[in-house]
This record gives sequence, structure tokens and C-alpha cells, in this order.
Amino acid sequence: MIRITTLLVAGFCFLQLTESAAQDFRVQIAAYAEAMPDTFFHEKGVRNFITSHDQMGLYRYFAGSYTTRDEAETVQKEMIEKGFPYAAVIDLEEQRVLCGANCPYFRNGVIFVQDPKQDMTVRNIYFDFGRYSLNAESKEVLNAVCQQLKDNTALKLKLLGHTDGVGSAQANIQLAASRARSARNYLINKGIRADRMFIKVFGEADPMAENKTDEGDDLPDNRKWNRRVVLAIIDDQGEVKNDDALSGKK
Repeated sequence: MIRITTLLVAGFCFLQLTESAAQDFRVQIAAYAEAMPDTFFHEKGVRNFITSHDQMGLYRYFAGSYTTRDEAETVQKEMIEKGFPYAAVIDLEEQRVLCGANCPYFRNGVIFVQDPKQDMTVRNIYFDFGRYSLNAESKEVLNAVCQQLKDNTALKLKLLGHTDGVGSAQANIQLAASRARSARNYLINKGIRADRMFIKVFGEADPMAENKTDEGDDLPDNRKWNRRVVLAIIDDQGEVKNDDALSGKK
């Protein structure tokens, strides 16, 4: 039997088909901008979980996979009661459909696709090669993030700086930092306090797409997705908000 195995990342999902028993739903406990120690979950009564560090630089924690939505929703409610208010049921079939349409690119048989459940809380801005200046599209995204932070004054912002694989690792660290600072400074000038924003720099590490083929050929259409800053809206514990929580929906 074919099993759809999906790993959600912020703004994208991975989809692969494997032979196994059907597991149609997954429960995501939480997503964080920084790795959380196991003791953090143990103290909340969660002993068994799966950890994933996604290519957007976020850490995601899953409670398992289930054959029915009712089973998954029962676990979701348990996670919420244990102190994880943004626990979510992931419908793997729904993600399969999403991944089958409007995919920006393919990589090693894995499909990336925008996930509308993260559109409000995790966004990307992109940069020209070797540059850290903000273009009009990036400013539009930052304006939306700025308004969200003004509307939700208890929330903070994590900025994750990335580059493609061209150039030295040290130069790319500096470039990624400059990109993240450009975004932060833009928001400061818009009235967001600096102490509400935190930068983490990856450089060329954790690319969203391969910069080169296995044969070493350049992939410029892929590299453009790596020249980015990820903007993740978080709470005091570093947990990434979901869109419903941000808009006050239940």
C-alpha cells in the first residue's frame, strides 16, 4: 500500500510516496525558531515525539501519524491541554493535493509548495545575487509583517538570513547577516522596536534548493530561492504562531 509521507516546513511542504500502511494524518505539536531541549517537552508531559529541522531554519515537533482524523484530533486536543496552543492536525491527502499544483520547483523527487496555513506567520523575502538591498516586493512583505507586529504587540520576529552557494562560506555569512539587518532596520524605521527582533545567520547552510546538480552544474533557477531572509513571527517561548492564532480565530 502507498503511504504519503509529508514533512511540513514553514511555507513549504515535502512530499514523498513510500510503500507502507496508510497513515493519513499527522499531529504537529509545535514549531520553534530555535531548537528546544527534550526536557522542555518532558516537563509538559510529552515523552514521545519526532523532531525535524526544516530547510527554512525552523524546528518542528510531531506527535505521530494516525489513520483517522478523529484519532489525530484527540491527540491534538491532548497537546493543547499540555500547553501547546498551536498544535495542528496535518491532513496528508490535502498536502498531497497541494503539492501537486503550482510547485515552484522539484528537488530529488521531493516537491516544494506553498502552505497557506503559514502564509501569515512565516514569510520569505528574496534578494538579487550578491546584494542585500530591499526591492519593492520585499518592502511590501515587510510592510505586512510590520502591521502584524503592531497589531500583536506581545509577539516578536525571528529573521533567518540565507545565501546561495556562490562565494566563500565566510563571505556568505557576512552577506546573510547584511540581508537580515536590512530587513530589521527597515522595520525599525517603520516603528518596530529592535528588542522585538532577533537575527540568526545561516549563510549558505540549509539551502531551500540545491545550488548545483550532482554533476556540479550550476542551477541558477534554484539559487534564487536560497538568497532569502525568513521572517517568522514568534511568541515569548520562540514558538511560531499559526495564522489562526495571529488573527484571533479558534
